Amino acid sequence: MRTRDFLFAVAAACLWGGGGVVGVLLGNHEDYAPVGVAAWRMGLAGIALLAVLAMLGRLHPGRWTGAMWWRMLVTGALTAAFEYAFFTSVSFSSVGLATLVGIGSAPVVVAGYDAVVTKTRPPARSVAALVLSLGGLGLLVGGSVGQGSRMLLGVLVALGAGMAFAALTIANRTPVPGLNAMALTGGAFTAGGLLLTPFALAAGTDLPHDAEGWWLAIALGVGITALAYVLFLAALETVPPFVATIVTLLEPLLGAILGAIVFGERLGWLGIVGGALMGCAVVLLRPQRDEPETIH
Repeated sequence: MRTRDFLFAVAAACLWGGGGVVGVLLGNHEDYAPVGVAAWRMGLAGIALLAVLAMLGRLHPGRWTGAMWWRMLVTGALTAAFEYAFFTSVSFSSVGLATLVGIGSAPVVVAGYDAVVTKTRPPARSVAALVLSLGGLGLLVGGSVGQGSRMLLGVLVALGAGMAFAALTIANRTPVPGLNAMALTGGAFTAGGLLLTPFALAAGTDLPHDAEGWWLAIALGVGITALAYVLFLAALETVPPFVATIVTLLEPLLGAILGAIVFGERLGWLGIVGGALMGCAVVLLRPQRDEPETIH
């Protein structure tokens, strides 16, 4: 494992960790609804990735099969659902809480799916992770009870985001022959952005009105989303997927830290302990064998 590639993975996770904060800043600056922020993030990321592929001479949509197009559409729809739910949760609660619950609950949903649908008997480690995650979520919610019903609603919506991300992971377990990760991500993000566009327009979303708005939109879509994913793909050249996915646990940690620095958010000691427990659950549930990488 090369040090450079490991640092690429760390940089990608750190960029992802800033997604919630930059999304809130963009929404506040332009008065965008959550669906507008999600649409800009996905649309710009998808266009940027497809543009990179085109410049590298690796974009060949004429060669895409029906299975490839269908996988992109399904992945894009699930990603759109995740992004919309995530930013809606942020508007109801906080960046830190939405990130911890949204990202932390997804592996638990995947483990539950395997146990119920595929009849895979969970190992002791998975059971322990489930207990840790449920306990951590309980502490997070308990620490938020005194902050009003909108905070609790934000937790529920973040759980919806986690379910969408879990479905995204499950849908991409089996790779489509000939469809590489960057093409899948670029096509899916573009499709998801298009799916969200009518709802974003109905919510009053338009073009950023000044240079700051454009910089925030570009930072969110191109830097935090597209660039981070390119770095992550580059890291996988020598970094084992299991190690790389563990590194992505920096995302909720960075999200919570940035939320506290930029917006003065506080989860309290219960929230801190709950987040730590959910982080432990994610570590225990991460796969130990090579599996197809999915969109983040």
